[in-house]
Amino acid sequence: MFEVVTVGALAAFFGTVGNGAAGELGKRLLLSTGAQVRRTLGWGAPLPGTEEEREDLARRVYIRVSADRRQADEWALLLRSLPRDAAELRPGAGLPPATRHFTDRESVIRQVQREARRAAGGRPRVALLYGPPGIGTSAVALHWGAGQADRFPDGQFYVDLRDGAGEHRVAPAAVLGRLLERMGVEPDRIPPTGEAREELYRSLTAGRRALVVIDHACTAAQVRALIPATPEVFLLVVSSGPAFALEAERVAVPPLPDRDAVKLLRRVAGQERVTRAKRHMPALLDHCAGNAYALRVAATRLLTEEAPLPDDAEETMERSVHPVRGLVHAASRRLRPETARLCRLVCLGDWPAIDAELAGWAAQVAPGEAARMLD
Repeated sequence: MFEVVTVGALAAFFGTVGNGAAGELGKRLLLSTGAQVRRTLGWGAPLPGTEEEREDLARRVYIRVSADRRQADEWALLLRSLPRDAAELRPGAGLPPATRHFTDRESVIRQVQREARRAAGGRPRVALLYGPPGIGTSAVALHWGAGQADRFPDGQFYVDLRDGAGEHRVAPAAVLGRLLERMGVEPDRIPPTGEAREELYRSLTAGRRALVVIDHACTAAQVRALIPATPEVFLLVVSSGPAFALEAERVAVPPLPDRDAVKLLRRVAGQERVTRAKRHMPALLDHCAGNAYALRVAATRLLTEEAPLPDDAEETMERSVHPVRGLVHAASRRLRPETARLCRLVCLGDWPAIDAELAGWAAQVAPGEAARMLD
């Protein structure tokens, strides 16, 4: 059995047992492992919490068992007692990059920070960021999370539910499945039922310090099972819409004031281009209404030397209930009718990706013509 006792195998074993991912059996393994460490090294201590500490302990144990075949056999049996389906929390890829054009939001950041750092007091740490589409809720979450790696050494886990809007909402069990994948659980080891997935999620995060961000959530049901039971896990839920009935600290993301809206335009388009468009600023700020996405669209038009607002923007946007809808409507009127038709038909398909052949099929035009329209 000696060949299975390696430094790598020991380090991985210490990590899995220390994580408690094996459930009730894991608790018994924790006691057995502690006793085996004491017998091998002559002293005992809690299992290490970091990867470096686990590797250091693994090397110490390996040096001893290399010279003692009896102890090597005992360790081999212990390693093989770990269930094959045991899962271990892995830090994963972390959060997506934050936008480089982030502006203001200091009061919102303070509210999120306060909830993440408050004394637990038996209450789970959960915050719900909400605001109308395009206002910048996701940007706030990613900007804040980018500076929190030291606070959450066991990982930052991000799941985007954007592909499940409207009638195609991602089911709660599927949300858990996506999160477990981010946490390092192999797809074939993810339980089939929502209840079992929730149990595995709680087992993986027990005693851990981790950040969980669920972006573009639509309902409380999607995220209720993710409310942490351990005090050092922080759940940050992001909704592009109104707040829903979730037991959480509600943090509204308001429109950008005009001063900060101009700052955002300058960061995207540059000071010179914003200065040249000075006469358009009052109308532009009024139409964008502090919506970060609408402001970035307008700034992109400045970069291409176009007027920040289309000529018919006044009439178009007065009919709009949302600045993003107004900008898109105004921009689409600048397209040729056949191109606008193709875009709308393709959107009806609800496809995750589009190429010229698929777009041509939808609009009943040749792929080459569809490619020119998409360009």
